[in-house]
Amino acid sequence: MAVISLAPQGSFDLTDLLTFLWQKKWRMIITIAILTSMGSYYVKNLPKVYSATSTILLDEKSDTLTLSGNFGTVSQKESDKLDTFIEFIRSRQFSAKIVEQLNLTDRQEFQKVLENGTLIKDSQTAITILLNNLKLTKIANTEMLKINVESRLAYTAAEIANAIGPTFFDYQNQTHKRKADETTRWLDGQLTTLRSQLDEAEHELENFMQVNGLVDLENQVELVKTEIAKLIEYKLQVDKSVAADYATISQIKAAQGETVNLVQIPAIFNDSLLRDLTAKLTEKELLFDEISKRYKYKHYKYIAAQSALNVLQENYNTALLQVVDGLQYSYLNSIDRQNELAKQLEKARLRHTELGRHEMELATLRRKVSAMQQLYDVFLSRLQEAEILQDLDSGGEFAIVDFAQVPEYSSKPKVLLGISFSFILASVFSIGFWFLVHLVADKKTRFKQLLLRQGVPVLAEIPKLPKQKVLSKTSLNTVQPIKDFVYAEAIRTLRSGLVVRSDDTPIRIVAFTSVSKDHEKSLIPIELAESFGQLEKSMLIDGDMRNPVVGQYFGLGPNAAGLSEFINKQASFSQCMVREKGNQLSIMPSGAGTSDPLVYLSKPRFADFIKKIGVLYERLIIDTPPVNSFSDALVIAKLVDGIILTCDIEKTDSLALIEAVQRLQDAGAPLLGVVFDRSKHVKVRFSKTSAQKYSLKKSTN
Repeated sequence: MAVISLAPQGSFDLTDLLTFLWQKKWRMIITIAILTSMGSYYVKNLPKVYSATSTILLDEKSDTLTLSGNFGTVSQKESDKLDTFIEFIRSRQFSAKIVEQLNLTDRQEFQKVLENGTLIKDSQTAITILLNNLKLTKIANTEMLKINVESRLAYTAAEIANAIGPTFFDYQNQTHKRKADETTRWLDGQLTTLRSQLDEAEHELENFMQVNGLVDLENQVELVKTEIAKLIEYKLQVDKSVAADYATISQIKAAQGETVNLVQIPAIFNDSLLRDLTAKLTEKELLFDEISKRYKYKHYKYIAAQSALNVLQENYNTALLQVVDGLQYSYLNSIDRQNELAKQLEKARLRHTELGRHEMELATLRRKVSAMQQLYDVFLSRLQEAEILQDLDSGGEFAIVDFAQVPEYSSKPKVLLGISFSFILASVFSIGFWFLVHLVADKKTRFKQLLLRQGVPVLAEIPKLPKQKVLSKTSLNTVQPIKDFVYAEAIRTLRSGLVVRSDDTPIRIVAFTSVSKDHEKSLIPIELAESFGQLEKSMLIDGDMRNPVVGQYFGLGPNAAGLSEFINKQASFSQCMVREKGNQLSIMPSGAGTSDPLVYLSKPRFADFIKKIGVLYERLIIDTPPVNSFSDALVIAKLVDGIILTCDIEKTDSLALIEAVQRLQDAGAPLLGVVFDRSKHVKVRFSKTSAQKYSLKKSTN
């Protein structure tokens, strides 16, 4: 039976892929064969290329600038050195040396080809070709390098591979000698500059010491420090004396010249002269008191005692004034001494500050001289070292480990690999190309995707009959047996799908419509009706009064009564109906033509007729006009259980198909799905025996 499903079909599964590969197998095989042959021819005709390999050792000595003291070293990592060597060998400058040394511009392979095919010598072209044919590879965990050179001539490949190592070694030796000379000249210039700077620093230090008199700066600083300490000590004593004198002067001023108050001041009271006078004055007063008690004031003893007491009192007052004046003078002298000491102390401090600044400047100058001297010694040592090593071989341990041998066999092209690769590419390209063509040109796949987006299933795919030009039942007998069997099997599959679907929802009355009137009339409704007639009581009604074909197909005359006469009550049902021999199918042609079929189809009699016939017959098939051209199918769709849209896969475009589906959906028609008519490559499973039996059955009929 044919492999046709009522489920929506829009995906491309593994079965479709395998079917596609089987259908296009010869095209793919031919394409692969042509492309593989072309690739093989191209590979075999490629020019032969020879490869030569040499190995060199690049173990350079440490290229380190050593500076004594705390300057450390400046060096380079070993891996970076090897990468540097490799990049240098790949440089155009080094390649130019190889081209010049081996005269590669004289060899045809390295010459420039002009547009007219003429060969000319060009060093830049030769350098570019050499770099393109040169391959350098580091050997893991070693300092060795493999040099691989490709050339159309075996001898040239080996010659270039063997020339690269010695040329590189010679260049490195020359570079090291040149670097040593440059280093010596640079160090010599630096030493001259440093000597001049050192002399200037020493002269500046000497002038500074002479100008500022800094013969023994440390002792001078110590002397100033000692002087400042003594002045501070003396000043403290003076400040203490001034404070005491100031207190005494304040008491004197508070006494306001009163003798009694003045003698109570400690500084005056403790004066020895005043103490003696005070004792004598006390003694005289006691004596005067005794005399005054014995004698009268006119007595000479009284007068003498009084005179002596007065003299002594005057002397006491005079001495008291002298002591007060002495204290005031001492206070003023202390003030003057205090100011003088402050000036001396400030001068000493300024001197100490100046000496400290000189000390700092002197230390800076000495450090400058010391640094210049140290740097001068370092560069002098480096210059001596460079002069000693200048004539020695410091280039490194370069050596040729393996020389390149002249190859006996070409390394390119690899014919077998090229042919295999061509076959793989040809296979991929062929499958992809024909698959792309299939996707672009296969309308059936596109239609399935469009219908899937519309939610409409593809019910079946009916193959195209090779000879379907005469629209009559006898014409089918001229079809090839296997092709006829495939067509019939597809019709039976559609019938089975409708029967199975009827188990859920009864589908007794089914209408068929097509997309456009420009397409050839489909035989699917007729063939399906005949198929149902073999199983159950069925009836086929030709509802297409515009282009009737049912009567012609079954050999009925053009004047045979049919649907139009029955609706117009011009003929009875039995007169309009014909039963086919050999099965349970009844046929009702469209009858006489009419200019306006919608008038007949819209009558209640037609609706009642369809309803009653649907009860009398187990299956009723109605053929209708194309839905995009006429509205007949939309009217009939209201009376049926389901309507099926047939699509001519060869002549229908996608816009017309979508328009037909949308018209049916907009009208609320019970659209069951779409049937592809005249479809190519319908998948069926049958045996040759089944096809032969079907052919024998058709021939006997």
